[in-house]
Amino acid sequence: MNKRREQFEALKRKLSALAGVPDETEQAPPPGSQSMRQPWDAIRTSHADLARQLDELAAAADLGDVDRARIAHVIGRSGHDAGELERLAEAVQQDHGAALVHPSRQRNLPGTRFALHNLLAGQVRLGEVVPDHRSDYEVVGDFGLDLDVLRTSLLVIGPPGSGKTRGIAIPIVEHLSLAALTGKASMVVIDPKSTDFAYDGWFDVTIDPLNPTCGFSLFGGSKTADVAADRLASALLPPRVSDDKAYFIDASKNALYACLAPFEAAYERWPTVPELLGLLRADQSAMDGVKSRLKGSGSKEMKALLDTRRAQTHRSVDPAASLVERFALLDRPALRRLLDHPGPTFQMRDLNRPVRVRVSLPEAEYPDASRILARLVVSQFVQITSSSETDRSIFKGLVIDEAGRFVDDYVARGVQKLRSNNAGLVLLTQTISDFPPDVRATVFGSTGCKAVFGGIDPEDADVFSRWFGDQYITETTINRSATSGVRYDEFGSVGGRSQSHTSGYSARRVERARWTVSDIITGVPAGHALISLARSNGARVGPVLVNLRA
Repeated sequence: MNKRREQFEALKRKLSALAGVPDETEQAPPPGSQSMRQPWDAIRTSHADLARQLDELAAAADLGDVDRARIAHVIGRSGHDAGELERLAEAVQQDHGAALVHPSRQRNLPGTRFALHNLLAGQVRLGEVVPDHRSDYEVVGDFGLDLDVLRTSLLVIGPPGSGKTRGIAIPIVEHLSLAALTGKASMVVIDPKSTDFAYDGWFDVTIDPLNPTCGFSLFGGSKTADVAADRLASALLPPRVSDDKAYFIDASKNALYACLAPFEAAYERWPTVPELLGLLRADQSAMDGVKSRLKGSGSKEMKALLDTRRAQTHRSVDPAASLVERFALLDRPALRRLLDHPGPTFQMRDLNRPVRVRVSLPEAEYPDASRILARLVVSQFVQITSSSETDRSIFKGLVIDEAGRFVDDYVARGVQKLRSNNAGLVLLTQTISDFPPDVRATVFGSTGCKAVFGGIDPEDADVFSRWFGDQYITETTINRSATSGVRYDEFGSVGGRSQSHTSGYSARRVERARWTVSDIITGVPAGHALISLARSNGARVGPVLVNLRA
């Protein structure tokens, strides 16, 4: 019996370690206890005074879990660098528990937390495992995620009202917000409804066209005109076109480049919305203004690009006309105040520091422009985080609600590059069909983690059923037979008929779907989800039935 119990606990610890939740068998002593392991134990010998000061702050309850995780991150990042640790010591001497606090000056999030977090380990609890014979682990315990799991990206599929936002997205966003306060993470959240993630104190920057307190760079992170043209075109143009329309897509990208490259060479900055729109429309005054400022050896080539764009507009059909009209959707007073903001402006390269960004989409007021803005944010995020110049010491997360409308082929292929650069996506949508047909397989295959709720479309359920795989079960067959005969009494007379029965058993191992289509659609209770996880090193677990309301 003891051996059985040990196997049970070993399986539980294995699942906990992979799912990113603490080992419940290791109970931590109360705060301030001398026997409690501290994040600064590694520097007790080399920096005894700093360790002693931190012990005193911990004993005085002046260190919350955010403070402890922030200090631990600084110590771990320093690699025993004397200068870095000296800076920490000076900050502790001056600011005590607020040493090296986040630029927002926050040491915690306001209000009651939605989920349980282990910030030292970078973990957030989502719910409780429900024992089920179809799972690899028939144990009860906490179930959660950590930043390494999120590096593989997460796809969440569930019908309206199933609990995608409350059960999965909000705990993850809350955790990334806390992790940013510790210096470990940065995040961008796309909020199509403008209210799902609008929590005070969770974000440093809010991109809101209806209330533009901070601007958003239309070309954020782009250092060259060709990269800026490709990214802007991917946001403006429809995600899927037939082969006969590919010519117009290429012509549109060339038109953007022909306008951006000369302007950047002339002014050493990117154009505003009206300035770029004037060049795209080949307005004479806009063209002449740029040409007059072009100097040097490359000016002839740049002027030729502008002439090429003017020649396009003089054709019977301008191949970039669709792009120009879609870009004109951004030439509205409210959107110009956001994209050409005179004050502080967020650029996507700012994610290389612990910043928290929410993009509020005014779809009711500007439906088309909102979709363009969202797709621009997503493509810029993938561009920056997949770059070789990104800071890999900080996790960068992008949470996208209603993701099917904002993910194109560039983004789908870019998911595969994020893992090695310590970044990941959380994609939430109602059905896989929301994604363009040509990217569905790429999105599904590129995301290492999957979560599915009950009541989904049968086609989606079939995809997940095949993804979760098969398992072997023992199928037992009972064979019964009866034999009849004549029964005689003791005098040899016929006394009646007799009947005997024989039974036989046979067992065989057969392969069946672990979760059938019907199981997924009708067998996953409300408030529950089937979740499979993957780590950046390739380790996998699942599917596991999780009670998100536990």
